[in-house]
Amino acid sequence: MKQFLIGLVTVLVLVVAGVLAFRGVTGLFGKLFPTPSASPVASATPMPTVTPTPSATAKPSTVPTATPKSGATTKGGLVKGATTTTTKKVVTTTSHLTLTLVKTSICPISYTTEVKDITGPLTLRYELIDNTSFGITIWKKDGNELLANTTYGGRSGTIKTISGVDYMKVRVESKSCASNNDNWLKLTAER
Repeated sequence: MKQFLIGLVTVLVLVVAGVLAFRGVTGLFGKLFPTPSASPVASATPMPTVTPTPSATAKPSTVPTATPKSGATTKGGLVKGATTTTTKKVVTTTSHLTLTLVKTSICPISYTTEVKDITGPLTLRYELIDNTSFGITIWKKDGNELLANTTYGGRSGTIKTISGVDYMKVRVESKSCASNNDNWLKLTAER
C-alpha cells in the first residue's frame, strides 16, 4: 500500500511538472513566433512596410429608444401603452491603404514578393530616379500571368490595377542602374 501511494504521488508530480513545462514552452514559442494578422501580407527581401492611411470616418448615428411611462404594465416582454423604436447604427469608413512592395537603393536587384488576402482592387504604382528602369511580372495563384514581363522607366507612373484576385506574386528586376542609386525604386500597391 505504501508503494502504491508513493507511485501515485510520483505520477501526480510528473504530470504537474509536464503541464507547467508545456505551458512554459508554449508561452516562449508564442513570444518568439507571434501569430500572423489577418491583414494583407507581403513577404520579400528586404521586408516591405505597410502604411495604412485613413482618409475619412463617419460617426455612427443613433435613433433613441422609447421608454415606458411609470405605471405601465408588461406582459410577455411587451409594454402596454408604449411604442418602441429600434436603434440603428450606420458606420461608413473610407480609407486609403498603401502597401510598399519594394523600396531599395540596391541595383541590380531581382526581388520576388507575394501579396496575400487581397480584398479589393490594388493599383500598382512606381517611383524611380533618373537613368533607371525595371521590369515587372505578376502572376495569379494558379500561375497564370496578370502582367507579362514589362519594363518601366521615367520618374513615376501607374503600372496596372489588379482586381478579382485574393493573391498575387510579383517579380521585380532592375533593367538599368544609375551612377548613384539612393532610393532608386519604390513600388507600392494602393487602394
